[in-house]
Amino acid sequence: MLPAPADHVAISDLVARYCLMLDLDDVEGWVGLFTPDASYLVYGRSFDGHDALRAMMRAAPGGMHLGGPPSIEMLGPDQARTTRNLLFVDQAGGAPRHAIYHDDLVRTPDGWRIGRCRCQFVTPDGLSDRPARPKDQAPRTT
Repeated sequence: MLPAPADHVAISDLVARYCLMLDLDDVEGWVGLFTPDASYLVYGRSFDGHDALRAMMRAAPGGMHLGGPPSIEMLGPDQARTTRNLLFVDQAGGAPRHAIYHDDLVRTPDGWRIGRCRCQFVTPDGLSDRPARPKDQAPRTT
């Protein structure tokens, strides 16, 4: 089911703020986009709850997050699912990472929030929980 126009605008704004908060290094603003019990799945790990999300973002590399418009599916009046693409450009070396995000959203008294986010990287072998290694980087031996 497609979202009502007001929900489409609110959800699109939520995923746009996701990128902007990261680019502005506003960790608290970014964490506020999630429900208190949210799960974030990336790199084969799950970060659960605001404290884990906060710690994950404080340890993450900085860079620019360029998000595409979301595809939005309404699952009920207060639940939605989005699929969106994202290009991350690392500020340290300019290396790009391409990813697809799947978000489960919940309408709360404060508006739409992310309840679960899964990030998968686009690699030559398809979607993966880890980004592709640069060609000149040796594989890890640990």
